[in-house]
Amino acid sequence: MQNYTPQIQEILTRGVTEVIDNNSLVKKLQTNKQIRVKFGIDPTGADLHLGHTVNLWKLRQFQNAGHIAVLIIGDYTASIGDPSGKDKTRPHLTSEQIEENYQQYKQQALHILSEDNLEVRHQTEWFSDFSLQDMIKLTSSASVSQVLSHETFRNRLETHSPFSAHELLYPFLQGYDSVAVQADIELGAVEQKFNLLMGRIVQRVYGQEPQDVMMSPYLLGTDGKEKMSKSLGNYIGVNDEPSDMFGKVMSITDSEILLYFEMVTSVSIEQLQEYKKQDIQGHKARDLKMELAYIITKTFHGEQKAQQAKDEFVSVFQKGDTQKGAKDIVLPEQQYALGDLLVQSGLVASKNEARRHTEQGSVYINDSKKQDVFENISLSKDAPLVARVGKRNIVSILWS
Repeated sequence: MQNYTPQIQEILTRGVTEVIDNNSLVKKLQTNKQIRVKFGIDPTGADLHLGHTVNLWKLRQFQNAGHIAVLIIGDYTASIGDPSGKDKTRPHLTSEQIEENYQQYKQQALHILSEDNLEVRHQTEWFSDFSLQDMIKLTSSASVSQVLSHETFRNRLETHSPFSAHELLYPFLQGYDSVAVQADIELGAVEQKFNLLMGRIVQRVYGQEPQDVMMSPYLLGTDGKEKMSKSLGNYIGVNDEPSDMFGKVMSITDSEILLYFEMVTSVSIEQLQEYKKQDIQGHKARDLKMELAYIITKTFHGEQKAQQAKDEFVSVFQKGDTQKGAKDIVLPEQQYALGDLLVQSGLVASKNEARRHTEQGSVYINDSKKQDVFENISLSKDAPLVARVGKRNIVSILWS
């Protein structure tokens, strides 16, 4: 790494997988010009999780350096749904659903972004009056073969999976957003590379200097194996209750602690370097994860609620108070599938509910998180087994 200022070094390296064009970006950062940094979100759902915030934190780094964060609300592209990495066409959303989701997104994003140096733009500003002639010019900026080379479309063709013609428009629309806001840089996840590069192509067609592209890695979920996703139940929601958020962060694998600090907190580069020098295992990993959970919970819920969540976690898990207030249950069989055990003990009303809670990562047996609803659980006559769903729904179970 060349002799950049600490602020530029952080922008170029922290949570970054690839930059196109790195030399161009460095030149922009080393001038006194205020850079316009674009990041688009499609309000296809009401809630963000920590994986969604990776690029918001990067956007905040640019804001801290005095640059303009341009947050684009994809109220047009949301109705299509980004096809990247998807094996089927997404359902359409109504304008009312999109607007409701946007209001939720904005409130959550402002936990991270500053309202200074922030532009929030809607695609309706430029697409509401888009004519057929405009669309023809836009779609002529790239060939059909270029679009079909998109990995998602190529995979669907190879597997004979259907996709609708309107999905081919998504990269063009995202590319034109860069023209409309005159973006100097666009941020995005690594799997969005095709769409991000399309912005460079479209800008050239419209006579603008091509934007630079900065791509981030994806954040692993609480299972430590898969990308954080609501569908996999391994996510930490921005709107999770403080105690649930704290507990979920404490459940991530030790190998992900430093990456979480780097990608979804504002801990300084100097502090990150200190963490990386340490042997993170055992008690050290636990204590560092406790600090991480506190910082993340504080970001979205404030200092008081973060401290309460921490105190509750310590009380339950470190002081042996897991059974405090737990209802005593006696069951007739010695062994149960996890889902059956949760139903029989009254922790959930049905096997479907047991499956949902297990997939969400909120089921614990003796403080060990369970992820397989069919796992066999053995009971003892002497030592009670403590089963928990969420933070407060706890029973103590014996076999008789």
